[in-house]
Amino acid sequence: MKYLNIIMLLVSVNALSQVPMRPFSRNMSTMETIDWGNIKVYYALNALDINALGTYEDLQCLEIGKYSSKYYSSFVFNSDSLIADWKAKHPHAQSVPRLGELGRYPNKWLCYTYSEFYKDFRKDVLLEYVRMPYGIKNGYWSIEKNTSQNWQIKEDTLLINGYLCQKAMCYFRGRSYVAWFTMDIPIENGPWKFAGLPGLILKVYDDKKLYDFECVKIEKNKISFPIKKYSYTGYRLIDRKQLLQLVKQLNENYFEVAGIKFTSTKPLKKIDYELLELE
Repeated sequence: MKYLNIIMLLVSVNALSQVPMRPFSRNMSTMETIDWGNIKVYYALNALDINALGTYEDLQCLEIGKYSSKYYSSFVFNSDSLIADWKAKHPHAQSVPRLGELGRYPNKWLCYTYSEFYKDFRKDVLLEYVRMPYGIKNGYWSIEKNTSQNWQIKEDTLLINGYLCQKAMCYFRGRSYVAWFTMDIPIENGPWKFAGLPGLILKVYDDKKLYDFECVKIEKNKISFPIKKYSYTGYRLIDRKQLLQLVKQLNENYFEVAGIKFTSTKPLKKIDYELLELE
């Protein structure tokens, strides 16, 4: 099979550095509507050039509804959608092309790229679903209570994407963060797990600048759009800290964890990986 040959080629290319490989595309027909929203906010993750999509680690989207919000990779969603359409038109194809923009690491599995986060406003909980890299059979999900951070609001201001923003700072799970939020959109939400400020968070980064989320576009829709959720059949419930440990192991010792056999005269490199959450 051509697709298997492509996978084996990726294994050999990534082998010495043990880079986790992106999984196969997802079935897009197993989604159900959980809410309706009117606003979508797009964030660049770790952009080298905010004006060039190809320099992003990811383009992520926050959909905000009445009872919940969804945060996911726009790159991955669009790629999966394009591949689903391509498969429908080529039902007998033995290989599948890579379609759509996937940022500067198109073949690499990144935990925060292949995850979806749902904030349930009524139950005051956050659900995290992680699609595992190639070689790991099941996905995992975790649930936690309200993750709103304890922010200290400052007087500093900054213009981001045409919105006047105010500075806030917090310490959250092992890292210190700076955020910029706008009162022009009085919604207590933001990228990833960030929330709890009196306005929408448009930019947030840690003090080491390892993780940087910046708003690049806001869509306000007069007609409500459906916020959809995958079925996540086969995903296993796991404690949040156990999930973090698994993600760290996958990034540092991918082939052993995935059970992928590789023969080489050179030793495999172990990569030191810094999680977004340290606690």
